[in-house]
Amino acid sequence: MQAIGWWARGVVGILLFNAGSIAASESLGGGDDDLGATSITGRGIDGASCRDGSTNTLYGVSFADAMMGTAVGDRGIILRTTDGGETWIPQSSGTLRTLRGVSFVDPDVGTVVGDCGTILRTTDGGETWTPQSSDTTAALNGVQFIDPNTGWAVGFLGIILHTADGGDTWTEQYQGIMGYLWSVSFADENNGVAVGHDYQARGGAMVRTEDGGATWTRQAFGTSRSLLAVSLLDASNWNVVGNGTIVRTYDGGQSWTEQRGCYFLAAASFPDANTGTAVGTDCRPSGQVILRTEDGGQTWIPQSSGTTSNLWGVSFVDANIGTAVGEWGRILRTEDGGNSWVVQAGPP
Repeated sequence: MQAIGWWARGVVGILLFNAGSIAASESLGGGDDDLGATSITGRGIDGASCRDGSTNTLYGVSFADAMMGTAVGDRGIILRTTDGGETWIPQSSGTLRTLRGVSFVDPDVGTVVGDCGTILRTTDGGETWTPQSSDTTAALNGVQFIDPNTGWAVGFLGIILHTADGGDTWTEQYQGIMGYLWSVSFADENNGVAVGHDYQARGGAMVRTEDGGATWTRQAFGTSRSLLAVSLLDASNWNVVGNGTIVRTYDGGQSWTEQRGCYFLAAASFPDANTGTAVGTDCRPSGQVILRTEDGGQTWIPQSSGTTSNLWGVSFVDANIGTAVGEWGRILRTEDGGNSWVVQAGPP
C-alpha cells in the first residue's frame, strides 16, 4: 500500500520540537492543504463507498483496561484480546465493510463504526455484534461513548450522529462540512469537539459543542492543516493532530500553539493530562511515526518500534500501557511508555 504520496513533496521535517515553534517551515504540499476530492491514500477513505474492504489493515483500537482490547479494520475485521495482546482472537462482525472506529466503555460494552454507515454494538465483549441503524450510507470514521448509553459518531460530509440509548436510535445532530470528520472527543456529556477536512476551505475543519451536540459551531484552531484526531482532557485542554501538525489549546479554543513536522498523524491517545502518544506515518521512506509527550503536549519526542508499518490507531490505558495498530494487521504493545514496543501481530 502506498503511504502518503499525495502530501510528501520535498519537505524536510524535524521530529523534536518545543511548543510554539514550527518544526518544518515549508508547507506540506504547498500553500493549501488540499487532500483531493475523495480519498486519503493509506487510510483509504471513500466517503460514498459501500464496497467491501480489500486488505487486512487495522484502523482503530480501544482498550477498556490493561487486558481487554478490541481492534478493527478492513474487510470487517474485529480482533479481541483478553490477555493484553498475548493472543488476538477474530470475532464475527457479520460484514465485509471497512471498520474504522471503535469505542469500549468497559470490557463488555462497545461500539464499532465504518463504511456505508455501518454501526455495530456488543454488550458481551464481542461474543455477538448487533447491527444498528444509522440511517446513512456515509462512511463513519470515528466514535466515542462516555457511558454505555451516550455516544457520538462522525464521518463523511461532516455528519455527526448521537445516541442516548446505547444505539437503539441514532439521530443526526450536524451535517455542515463539505468534506469529512475523522474524529470526535467529549470531555463530559456537554463539551465535545470533532475534527476533519473541508474541501471548500481546502484545509482542516473543527466544530465544537457545549450542550451535548444540540448545537455545533465552527471553531478556529490556529492552522489550515487537515486534522485527523482530537483528544479532550477536559473542557479547556484539547490536543489535535493531523497532516504535518499538532495543535494544542489550554483555554477551550481561544488561543492555540502549533507544532509542525514531516509526518501524517492519524491518531492520538491521552490517558492523563500530561502523557500522550500520537501515531501515523512519515513523509520519508522510513514510514512509521510514534511521538510521545510527558508534559501535556509542550514537547514531543520520537519513539521507535523497530518496524516500519504505518500506524492508524492507538489506545493507552495509563501512562505506560498502550497498543498501536496499522497497516497489514500490525499490532504493537508497550508497557513502559513506549521506551520499547513489542510486535504482537503483523508481518515480520
